[in-house]
Order: sequence, then C-alpha cells, then structure tokens
Amino acid sequence: MKAASSLPLTVKELADKIGAEFRGDGEVLIESAAPIDIAGEGQISFLSNPAYKKHLTTTQASALVVSPDSVVDHCSCIIGDNPYLLFSRIVDILYPPEYDNNWMVHPTAVVAESANLAEKVEIGPHVVIEDGATVGSETVIRAGSFIGKKAVVGNSCLIAPNVSILHGCKIGNEVIIHAGTVIGSDGFGFAPTGEGQEYKKIRQVGWVEIGDRVEIGANVTIDRGAIGPTVVENGVKIDNLVMIAHNVRIGENSIIVAQVGISGSTKVGKNVILAGQVGTVGHIEIGDGAMVGAQSGVSRSLEGGKKYFGYPARPIGESMRIEAALRKLPDLIKRVKQLEKHLDKDE
Repeated sequence: MKAASSLPLTVKELADKIGAEFRGDGEVLIESAAPIDIAGEGQISFLSNPAYKKHLTTTQASALVVSPDSVVDHCSCIIGDNPYLLFSRIVDILYPPEYDNNWMVHPTAVVAESANLAEKVEIGPHVVIEDGATVGSETVIRAGSFIGKKAVVGNSCLIAPNVSILHGCKIGNEVIIHAGTVIGSDGFGFAPTGEGQEYKKIRQVGWVEIGDRVEIGANVTIDRGAIGPTVVENGVKIDNLVMIAHNVRIGENSIIVAQVGISGSTKVGKNVILAGQVGTVGHIEIGDGAMVGAQSGVSRSLEGGKKYFGYPARPIGESMRIEAALRKLPDLIKRVKQLEKHLDKDE
C-alpha cells in the first residue's frame, strides 16, 4: 500500500494532527508505518500488546506510539493512554483511501426506475438495484452487488463487491459491509410433515435491520427474521465468516469474532465479546458486557459482566479448574489401576 503523496511528515506534525504529545526529536521524518519487529528508518510503529514488549529496545523504527509509562530512549515517541487508537489515527493520515470517489452510476449498473438514489452516490459496474430500493447520500456500492426490492441503504455507507442486501432489509448510516456478505437470506425454518416424511419450508417473512456505524466482515450471513426483524444495533463489529440466524438481536458496540455461529432468537446484550468460533444454542440471552472465550459452546443464558469459557461455557475460573483437573486425569487413572492391583493381591 502506498503512503500519502504529501509525506513525509515530522513526528511533531503527526502528534499535532492527532492531538497527542511527543518525546524526543520532533523533526524526525515519517513516511510509513510497520510492525514493531520489522520497522526501519522513516517508519513508525506502536506498542500496545505486552507480548511485543520484547521488541521495545531492539526496534529500528524511527518513532513509536507508546503509553506514558513506557521507557524508550533510542527513538522519538508519540505518547497516549491508548497507543492502539492513536496509531490507527496515524495510519489514517499516512495511508489515504485506495479509491477516489466518483459520484456516478456506472453505465452497466441496472437500476430500477422506482429506486430512490441520492444525488451523490457511486454505483459500480454490474450493480443491481431493484424496485423501491433506497440508497443514501455519499454511499458507495462496488461492483456486482445486489440491493433487493424496498431495501434501504443509509448515508455514507461502503458496500464492497458482490454483497447481497435482499428485499426489505434496512442498513443504517456509515456502515461498512465487506465482500461476499449476504444480508437477509432466509432463516432456517422447516416444519415436519410427518414421521419419515419431508419437511415443509416455513416462509421467512421478516427482515434485517443494521444500525449505524456497524462493520460487517467478508462472507458473513445474517438471516432475515421468520416474523419480524433480525437486529444488529449501532456500533457492532462483526468479523469474517460469521453466521447470525433469524430473529437474533445483537446489542450496541458488541464484538463478534470470526466463525461465530449465533442460533435463532438469541439475544446478545451490549458490549458483549464473542471470541472466535463461539457457538450458541437458540432462544437464550447473553447479558451486557459478557465475554465468551474462543471455541466455547453457549448452551444456556449467561449473566452480563462476566467472562466465560469452555463447552459448555462456564465462568472462566470454574472452567480453568476443570481443565486443570482433566490434565491430571491420566495420572489419576494410572494410580487407580495400581491401587486395584494392590487390592487384588491383598485378596
């Protein structure tokens, strides 16, 4: 990725632009960013995760973004309580968007006459926008995407290539949806017709509502409600390859990491974190602020504000004790067998 043509910038200029303080030589020039272990001259990096602290004294970066308590003598530093956040703002400065917006509708796009497009939109090649759909101002829809009948896409959204937003679904403002994602596919609903016979499909007549400032990764599927909506509230961030079933509700500012599967009618509270490959059963509630560790299976409702792990998911302290006991199980079995031999001899 190429850096901005206005570069280089000094450390002082970068600090001023993000409203932070700096230590060391403010005139050091910065052209690009790099990981702390491979950064070199003219590059800036950061330290947030303690696992990378070992690189603090050996990095060749010209500058670092660090917390106030970090001791760094060999290069300039930009200082703040949240180095990761500050570094993200610096990346925004060093690396402008790859694409320049061209507010136009590509001639190969197929846009229904009854669709309502704001004056300032970008519609890419081979996009299809069906009857009654609405696209808000300064929204970009990239090549090959599909917007179904009466779907609504809000203002300042970025819809990546080959995204499908199916009929009746509603996307808020400042939403980013990455390539290959499907919003509004049918929920998994089938009624048995009799023992040993086929199942009848239950029509899924609901929709999906996505709030503002949501980001949805690549190849995510969010099913429409069977009746009523599936809801993703404001500020939620969803990683790649996530499955969200019908009538799920995900509360504000929650984090859903890759390969999570959330079964139907589950209610996920605000500020919840579901780590990679977590799976839930349906019709349960996960309370506000709960954190569920990777590969956990959630088989019942969970209280908010606690950490959980395991299959089934338990409070993390309990799960760790169980894991510790299981590690001792082979030796325990061996000792039981030895005791049994001694008992047999005694008899």
